[in-house]
Amino acid sequence: MFRLLILDDEKNERDCLRFLIEKAGLPFEMRDVDNAFAALDILCTWQADVILTDIQMPAMNGLDFIQKVSQLYPDIKLIIFSNYAEFEYARAALHYGVENYILKPVVPAELENTLNAVIEQITEERTATQRLQASMLQSAIQMAVFGNLEEGSFSEDILEQLHHFHRMVLLDLPNAFLENNYAQLYEGLRSRMHLNFASLNLTPQALLLIQDEIYDEKSFGTHIISHIQANYGVSCYLAISRPMKYYTSLKEAYAYVEQRMEQRFWNPSEHIFTYHNGDAETMITEDTDDNTLLALIKNALSSRDEAKFTQGMDLFLKKYRRQSNQSQIYVKFVFSNLVASLYSFLPDSVKHSGPSMETIISDLYLQRDISKIIDMVQKMAEPISQSFSDSNQNIRRELVIVQNYIHEHYSQELSVELLASIVFLSPDYLSRLFKKATGKSLYQYIRQFRMEKASELLRNTTKKVIDIGVEIGYPNYSYFCQSFREYFGKSPDKYRQEGKNA
Repeated sequence: MFRLLILDDEKNERDCLRFLIEKAGLPFEMRDVDNAFAALDILCTWQADVILTDIQMPAMNGLDFIQKVSQLYPDIKLIIFSNYAEFEYARAALHYGVENYILKPVVPAELENTLNAVIEQITEERTATQRLQASMLQSAIQMAVFGNLEEGSFSEDILEQLHHFHRMVLLDLPNAFLENNYAQLYEGLRSRMHLNFASLNLTPQALLLIQDEIYDEKSFGTHIISHIQANYGVSCYLAISRPMKYYTSLKEAYAYVEQRMEQRFWNPSEHIFTYHNGDAETMITEDTDDNTLLALIKNALSSRDEAKFTQGMDLFLKKYRRQSNQSQIYVKFVFSNLVASLYSFLPDSVKHSGPSMETIISDLYLQRDISKIIDMVQKMAEPISQSFSDSNQNIRRELVIVQNYIHEHYSQELSVELLASIVFLSPDYLSRLFKKATGKSLYQYIRQFRMEKASELLRNTTKKVIDIGVEIGYPNYSYFCQSFREYFGKSPDKYRQEGKNA
């Protein structure tokens, strides 16, 4: 709906215009006045989008009124209708930004066409403004999330919007999903789920900053996952922050949802992670049940994570160093299961020179003292922990190999699966190692490297933007421009132009 103010000293003229506009079904909320001073008073509290004004009026004529309005409210569209068809009036009016000049008596078709043209112009301007504001907000969010927001970088209005988000949601989606479904996904969440949010594309993850209150995190997460599954046929994982008042910054909130998403590794069957799930590091203690502690140890063994393995073993053994009311048979059964898990990860040299797993378990059942059992298992864990430590030295070399491959092949399609195959690791394991070592996911690292290369090419060459996109691994021109704008806060063309003027 648009606001239209009609200014004419003749009531019948005003009534005629109202009738014609209502008959045409044009989307206007209308008011009318008989003099310019009354019109200026109305504009103080009810700012119109369009003003239809006569020229010849008492007290203040139409041209003086137009001059005043153009100074006070430059965004208002002005249209003149008058019996005075002299060229001088029209030329003077155009000087003040008048959109059109309609002669009396008004021809209905001409009035409708003129107003439709103004509606289209206002709509385009509003859309352009909204896009610019959305782009600026997205840039501010990205800088705030990664801790690079500097004072004075954005308007107070943009900075104020950063305080209106209630929750942060991190979505983890299949590889390359967002490259092909970025706009459709976000539009679907807005229109079908009626969500108000801002977003960042962190392929393969998406970060949503929700303006709505979330009262039931589990239900909310289930709704989003179901929507994505139903409309795109893919499953995803989702982490939800606490209410934003719990954090001092967006960077802190982002670190939290990233940490929550890490629980996907430990609980692959779980798809929604909230603060109600609890944090593994703070929730798991020596009082935790045996199954959970054993699962922690087994997952650490599978990922060859020395720190997690040491943590799990320490908690488990600490629990059984305390006096317990559990039966000997149960305790020996639990420890025999642990031994079976540990034995598979013993270095070959230890296996070949030591007793078999069956011998170790038989010996365990013969023990009459829990401390002897604990010593047995602890000695068994030491060479495993050492082998993980030695392996980590090799892992660091493997990460260097991956980084070098990215630097040399950034123009080609790069996937976690491809990079993992180069260093003979599983994709999930490589992703976790890379994130732990660099603080960035593989996709974030690749994107950053490509964007910096694009920056270099835009500033130092005359290559076309579309060719630069292809050269750095973005064959889709629109997706390259969108990614570049998200990363630098401006389009490639504007970035290049500002570089020339610097």
